Amino acid sequence: MAYDIVTVGPVFVEIMRKELEKPLDTPADFTGPYPSADSAIMLNAAAKLGAKTAFVGVVGDDGFGRCCINRLNESGVDTSMIKKRSDIATGCAFVAYFNDGSRNFVFHVRGEASGYLTPEDVDIEKIKDTKWVQISGFTMSLNKGNADAIYKLVRELPADVKISFDPNLRPESLSVEQICELCAPVVERANLIFPSKGEAAMFNGTATDEVGCKKWASEGKIVVCKNGDQGSWVYAGDEVYKVPSFQVEEVDPTGAGDTFAGAFLTALVEGKNYTECARFANAAGAMSVRKQGPMEGAPSRAELEEFLKNN
Repeated sequence: MAYDIVTVGPVFVEIMRKELEKPLDTPADFTGPYPSADSAIMLNAAAKLGAKTAFVGVVGDDGFGRCCINRLNESGVDTSMIKKRSDIATGCAFVAYFNDGSRNFVFHVRGEASGYLTPEDVDIEKIKDTKWVQISGFTMSLNKGNADAIYKLVRELPADVKISFDPNLRPESLSVEQICELCAPVVERANLIFPSKGEAAMFNGTATDEVGCKKWASEGKIVVCKNGDQGSWVYAGDEVYKVPSFQVEEVDPTGAGDTFAGAFLTALVEGKNYTECARFANAAGAMSVRKQGPMEGAPSRAELEEFLKNN
């Protein structure tokens, strides 16, 4: 099927404190579950904005798994390639928020369903006509099965299927050398890269992100650097497009960068120029932080167009 965007990766739920300053080592109320995980957040946003999308992954045949699939279905994502396993639980993460904007997580994702994705779960024939396949470094870092599934995509997808890559990895979990080695085949194949602050410099061994982004751009890649409240910078060939962010009241920042990526790819599929894509994505990312829950603030197409009209 000719999808606009397909992604392969984990999906789990978040359960979060209702109030600020309630650390996870003391009793207090929670709210949730909310569907989450970076690739799922990205695809959910793209589908709500009108892209034709599909998700490849694994969930437990349980309430949390149904929560995730139901949300993706409601947003318009094709979930027919999500495997349900009755012998493994869907993962979850508990989250606490604090007044200074920091967050604390307790993840229960080791050994959960998303970690059982294998290369055999990726049917190249079903996605060979896709326009873009989005790959996350977080998916690759989960375990060997997930990484091997991604390497299968890199090897076997037709050359005209474009790959976008969001590193989404931190040196706290893997060394810089391990990260670069793990992601090297994807970085080489990628047509577009979505680095967050510090990642372009880390991958390229450069003093600044700007130099790292320009290095990738000189290799023919589109580079979209996510700079949070400073907006986004798009590097394409010798050109740099700096597009400012939108100011909103932040409730929950989780998933803003993933929502941004889904919106940018949607706009790119529609033929918008790089400045238009970045503004479209900046707006989606900003709108996503106004509600609690990683996917809850992702706007519909009508909501996003109204926001852009008024800002």
